[in-house]
Amino acid sequence: MASTANLPTAVPADKTPNVYSGTKAKAFIFLGTDVIVPNVTVTNTLAVSSGATTMTLSTPTNTLIPSGTLLTFGTTQVTTSAAATVTNAGVSVSIGAAPAAIAQGITATYSNLLEIPAAEEITPTPNDMEESINVHGRTTPIRVMNGKDLTANIRTLAGIDDPVVKRLVAKGWALSPNNREKIIWLYDDGFALLATVNIGAPKPQAAPMGSQRYQFTANLAGTLAWSDTTAASPTWNVVNT
Repeated sequence: MASTANLPTAVPADKTPNVYSGTKAKAFIFLGTDVIVPNVTVTNTLAVSSGATTMTLSTPTNTLIPSGTLLTFGTTQVTTSAAATVTNAGVSVSIGAAPAAIAQGITATYSNLLEIPAAEEITPTPNDMEESINVHGRTTPIRVMNGKDLTANIRTLAGIDDPVVKRLVAKGWALSPNNREKIIWLYDDGFALLATVNIGAPKPQAAPMGSQRYQFTANLAGTLAWSDTTAASPTWNVVNT
């Protein structure tokens, strides 16, 4: 019988929660208001003990980090519990209780785009809201546009132990306007769609020998815009203006 004494004592870091979409189309929750922050290096400037509810962070340039932001320092994930503008000098930031100690000088990458993990379906469906008449048995638009609408299904191959899924679950159980999110869909050809939506009630899905899934609906509740990210100077083109 093999002895457990011969097992390597150092165990590789588990990256299981960080499983993202395997498809070319991706979807992100946009946490910002008017500026997209793709990635900023965030440094922990003072050692943090396990269970701490504050930590001192610094960034090369002034960066607004909203409440509810997930930051990963090495293998330890913390979530901010209050918004803070972090500077190069270092700013104390409130966090949920740290699950483990975090060494001084370790860094995380911050973005106000949260990728929806392992997205099996992220299909946005735009609809034309036109007035129409029936001409010779055919429904014909009379070109009076009331606007564009949008609905979407979001299905993730992940459970509530994933922080992004948990955020969507919490939004889905809230009443409007507390269930609103800004979602960005990004496709491999460079097409991007931005919509402020109401997140529908979460539908947990599972079966024997099957993987855990959550499904949400997303219905347009505010701004809708599109962009061609392959353009020389990409801009958001707002729909219904």
